[in-house]
Amino acid sequence: MSEQNIDSADRQTLEAMANDLGVQFKANIGDDSLRARIKQQLGQPADNEGGAAAGSAGPTPDNAASTDQAAPGESKRTKRFKIIVATHDQDKQPVQVGVNGRNYVIERGKEVAVPESVVEVLRNAVQAQYDPKTMEETKVMAYPFQVLGEA
Repeated sequence: MSEQNIDSADRQTLEAMANDLGVQFKANIGDDSLRARIKQQLGQPADNEGGAAAGSAGPTPDNAASTDQAAPGESKRTKRFKIIVATHDQDKQPVQVGVNGRNYVIERGKEVAVPESVVEVLRNAVQAQYDPKTMEETKVMAYPFQVLGEA
């Protein structure tokens, strides 16, 4: 979902996007505030912010912390890493990761900064695939990703 689609979306579409992404909002929220929350959930910078914490998720105040500050529930000393989750032909939805009651929505194919705990969860997210001829099980990453370095 591109930033342009969000900017041009009508109220009904915005509410549907917010519900799909798990963004909590009150019925009387303004369209611009709702757009900002959706963009924040997707890790995109909002128009009125210098850049919300990319990859951070969950309902947060409109004056959310920038990338050089810790997100709520995180220590300022928490290591953060820049990662890119691989795109997938069949699944275009953002990857949702939950760690200690905090949810992170990571848009595929975009560089985001996430805490070390999110990287560990993604590393441990494996699924079994079976060879149809031999029925041998192979473990593969559920969400292939690349660590670009420390943020």
